[in-house]
Amino acid sequence: MKKIVILLCALLSSVAALHADEGMWLLKLMKQQHLEDSLLKAGLKIPASELYNEHGSSLRECIGIFGNGCTGEVVSPEGLVLTNNHCGFSYVHAMSTMDKNYLKDGYFAKSRAEELPTPNLTFTFVLRIVDVTADVETVAKAKGVDAYTMQSQSFLEPLAADLLKKSDLRKKKGLRVRIVPYFGANQFYMFYEQVYSDVRLVVNPPLNIGQFGGNTDNWVWPRQTCDFAMFRIYADKDGEPAAYNAKNVPLKCDRYLPISLKGVDKGDYTMIMGFPGSTSRYLTASEVKLRTQSQNEPYVLAGNAQLEFLKKKMDANDSLNLMLQDDYMSLGNVVKNFGGMNEAVEKINLVGEKEAEQAAFRQFATQKGDAAYANIIERIDSLCAANADMLFDYYLLNQTAGQQRLYVKSSAVDAMLKALQGGKAKDVEAAQTDLKRWYDRGVGAFNVDLDREKMALLLPYWFKYHKGASPDFLKSAAAAQAHYDTMYSTSLFRSAETFDAFLANPTYDELANDPMVKHWAAYNQFVQQNYAAQMSVYRQKRSELDRIYVRGLCEMYDWAKAPDANFTLRMTYGHVCDLKPRDGVLYDWRTTLTGMFEKESTTQTDYFVHPRLKAMYLAGDYGPYAREDGQLPTCFLSNNDITGGNSGSAVLNAHGELIGLAFDGNIESLSSDLKFNPQLQRCINVDIRYVLFIVDRFGGSSYVLDEMDIRR
Repeated sequence: MKKIVILLCALLSSVAALHADEGMWLLKLMKQQHLEDSLLKAGLKIPASELYNEHGSSLRECIGIFGNGCTGEVVSPEGLVLTNNHCGFSYVHAMSTMDKNYLKDGYFAKSRAEELPTPNLTFTFVLRIVDVTADVETVAKAKGVDAYTMQSQSFLEPLAADLLKKSDLRKKKGLRVRIVPYFGANQFYMFYEQVYSDVRLVVNPPLNIGQFGGNTDNWVWPRQTCDFAMFRIYADKDGEPAAYNAKNVPLKCDRYLPISLKGVDKGDYTMIMGFPGSTSRYLTASEVKLRTQSQNEPYVLAGNAQLEFLKKKMDANDSLNLMLQDDYMSLGNVVKNFGGMNEAVEKINLVGEKEAEQAAFRQFATQKGDAAYANIIERIDSLCAANADMLFDYYLLNQTAGQQRLYVKSSAVDAMLKALQGGKAKDVEAAQTDLKRWYDRGVGAFNVDLDREKMALLLPYWFKYHKGASPDFLKSAAAAQAHYDTMYSTSLFRSAETFDAFLANPTYDELANDPMVKHWAAYNQFVQQNYAAQMSVYRQKRSELDRIYVRGLCEMYDWAKAPDANFTLRMTYGHVCDLKPRDGVLYDWRTTLTGMFEKESTTQTDYFVHPRLKAMYLAGDYGPYAREDGQLPTCFLSNNDITGGNSGSAVLNAHGELIGLAFDGNIESLSSDLKFNPQLQRCINVDIRYVLFIVDRFGGSSYVLDEMDIRR
């Protein structure tokens, strides 16, 4: 018993010791979590109220959601925004053609008239955050909903809409509201956010600058990647959100980030504001095993093979290269992340750490005397054990048979079948238009032969590793080959020509009996019968149990730990530092452009160097962006606590000046989404001097510098 009490004290003292670095802090809770004192001790030189203030000017006004999954920051009074190249990647990809390839060749506007409208891109500001825990719990109790439903959008969206009606912000243009659960759904906060939908491309560096190192260097240090892009927010004449219009004007911003060219040094204070996507640091040991073995492992098994396949195709064909770039980048990011997480979890013995925490929790639960905590860990263990194989197969099916790009959108097909049955020309014409629009956006953009070859590569992974039932079309390798051969050879969706021929004279029987339509019907039916119901029960039960366990952990730690990331505005603070990942290895905290040319290759495409950048390197003229020793700084490390969603986040110094953009983590610490590791956790940042060098000297978009507050 004495050993358990000592263990609990050790865990608590460890958390206190690391408090200065760990945590993606919700600044709304700054006072409750006594964060201000820690910030000042760590080196903050501006008042804490400058970070987040709903009633006065603060850095909150400068930071926003870029698109749907990244962070951006305003750097001028004219709505100029910086983010990562990989954050704008899918939008620039959609704008690119073989004639105007803004991904490969880059884009540099020379005036505002050349700033390009970017379809479907938004930028979102946080206006206000309100604690609505009492409102959520009152309505949940009245409706008798469980913990899982209480966190669902079907429950939270109507409540948010009702609360908005009572708000003074209800008539504000572009306003959206969302209620977000915290601390395992033990607290809820409502975010009032304003969305701007006219966002235009200003600068996108060439691919071999903005993504130098490619997937080879992904999650790896050292780096020389200038991972940035620049956009501008436009608004109507009154400064309000508006759809794209040539008459729109740059958004006037009262608050924007100043930029420091003074550089950084080892030990300097750094803070990062952004929208980290998701962490899971309150898991039990069995939940960590479930995450690594039943979710991550299936992705890695099939994902690495698919990445190698795609890379070969892309390197051999420029058209396929452009077509597949977005898919390749997205898949590579996930697969390398999940694989690195599994390796890191094993190396740091995270399961053992969690078991130690559980021992401390059991002692705390006994002392607390709360019956809900008595056997909560055992209940979670049982739930994980009962669902491990089901989850493994669910994710493996998705990463094998589910990776088929020649798919059929069931709603569009169903609408077409219904229209053909009804026989009304108007309905058939509308259904044709919808089906054609879907096909052109989806299947029509992909190569059927490539799809067939990819499936032949992936399906053996299902046969080798799946643990439970198989759909009929995957009962054996021979059955699968016959099934897919028929589908790819005879489906009306196999080419634009056969699809257009069907649309010219559509019939119900041809569509209903098409092998591709029947395939996806069988696929979806298998998922419903084997996973959907069990997955629903599992998620409901886990939400209920996790809510209890997380509440208990928070009480054990006296609510001193930051809530898990959930793509809401957070701040993390730390310092510039080097990295010692293992015995005998020490990485410096900074890199220069010289490192790019040490990696240069004429055969490995990830290390192709842009010829004009090479000429500038050989000339050695970097202007005001060089260090004192004449070198051009490229990237630097800090120990800030970040995760996906922080991509594009502003890295600020102690005075609130922009010194870089966060763009990656290091592979040695990819277990940090499950447990922060101060010895290994590093944030990889592109130096703002490298960014401005590419904007100004390399790209010639010098007009934007005139509107920035650049401090030398």
